[in-house]
Amino acid sequence: MGLMTGMAGFLGFAKLDAFKKTQIREEIDLMDAIQAHVMWKLKLQDCIDGKSKEKLDPMVICRDDQCTLGKWIHGPAMRHFHEDETFHQLRANHAQFHFVAGSVVQKVQANDHAAAEVLMKGEYQAVSHKVMIELAELNQHLND
Repeated sequence: MGLMTGMAGFLGFAKLDAFKKTQIREEIDLMDAIQAHVMWKLKLQDCIDGKSKEKLDPMVICRDDQCTLGKWIHGPAMRHFHEDETFHQLRANHAQFHFVAGSVVQKVQANDHAAAEVLMKGEYQAVSHKVMIELAELNQHLND
């Protein structure tokens, strides 16, 4: 069983040949995407703790098409996986990740640190975990 417990995996991969897998690996480094999303947890926690040196804009953060992964998901990935339900779940989870991250910053900026912390420990942690697992599963399939 793959990393995504209880999920069927990426259906489109049954149809991907070695050339197509190479092409996708050249489009996106999924391990870099995972690392970038891990770094968001640190950025958000610094924001909550008042340690952030960055000016975080929740209206930008909530956009799931601005990061490298999001640009790939909304662009080239759609050509490869437009019929793959699991890909669409990754797309939805990635969008939710950005929405919740933006909400955390919004709560901090409204001086509601307790609500920001609740979001971080609840919804953010859950959706972040889903995205990481889905990306790891996708990366595993590309390297099989």
